[in-house]
Amino acid sequence: MMKRATAEKSRLPAVENARNRQGSGKPRRRVIVAWICLWLWAVVCPAQVEETKGIWPPSGGSQWFWIVPRTDLSPVEIDAVFKRLVDERTAYLDAKFSTTVFFARKAQLRAGKAKKRREYPDRPEKADDLRIAAEWQTGYLNQYRGQSYTTIALDAVRGLSLHFLQRPRERFPKAPEGRQWIVSVLAGTPYTFFFSLEDSARAFISAVASAARRRDLALEFSRFGLMWENVTPAQAADMGRAIDGGVLITMVAFGGPGDHAGIRPLDAILEVNGVAVKNFSHFSLLLEDIPPGSKASLLVLRRLKPPDRFPEPAPWETLTVEVEARQPAG
Repeated sequence: MMKRATAEKSRLPAVENARNRQGSGKPRRRVIVAWICLWLWAVVCPAQVEETKGIWPPSGGSQWFWIVPRTDLSPVEIDAVFKRLVDERTAYLDAKFSTTVFFARKAQLRAGKAKKRREYPDRPEKADDLRIAAEWQTGYLNQYRGQSYTTIALDAVRGLSLHFLQRPRERFPKAPEGRQWIVSVLAGTPYTFFFSLEDSARAFISAVASAARRRDLALEFSRFGLMWENVTPAQAADMGRAIDGGVLITMVAFGGPGDHAGIRPLDAILEVNGVAVKNFSHFSLLLEDIPPGSKASLLVLRRLKPPDRFPEPAPWETLTVEVEARQPAG
């Protein structure tokens, strides 16, 4: 154990993340949206794919919250939010260092490195980044400590999400006590920030979204407030259906369009506007084609008793719901 911790300690002096954006357009955005949904599901709900715990995933344990971030914060307001990040000693995890927890000591927006800025001669602001000077702790008892920094290129940020976990340490053993509000930042590498207060978490999301918007950078947010996965053979059998497509809703964002439409976790979606859903990626594409502000009609298959709490056979019902696509942020 000592050797392992020491080896990781030697890797920490600089934590860098930069990702070049190449190309643009709808096909690439579809890939990004699908990847964000898959990543959020994998990070927050890994237990949902464990067949050993039953054919139906648990529908509790964490809450995903709908967010409409502000994108009009001034540079002074953005700096104030990042100062709060330090004052509250906000902790975060970098997926590249799974056994290490970081505590923010200073956070600021910076002009990107000269080499990076030369890549964008007409728009050098695209090279800007968020740099966080941090104290890090690692080892079984966090006995190894040091100082380093994390650099997150704003151009690399693809999505932000807000969650509340009753028991964060069940998912993140390194999570500090009392930090139940979780902001996930997808920027090539996933970053997980832990907050004590919901207001601080939402302010951080708005600060990052505003910093990106001021540089004319687009962030991806869920337009329907839904996460989903393919229906498994065992689940299809319990539904009394052949395995012919459909997706299983794993999470619904509290306060989002899906929530307002009455969609529940563990609902199965069979059709979108009369088109049969084939699988995870097909459902992503069907939703992506729904213009912002318009509604999609979903054919839903729902168990009359929640399958994660009543495993005995139970009847299913079909119903149709209408869910509105959100307007793009910013």
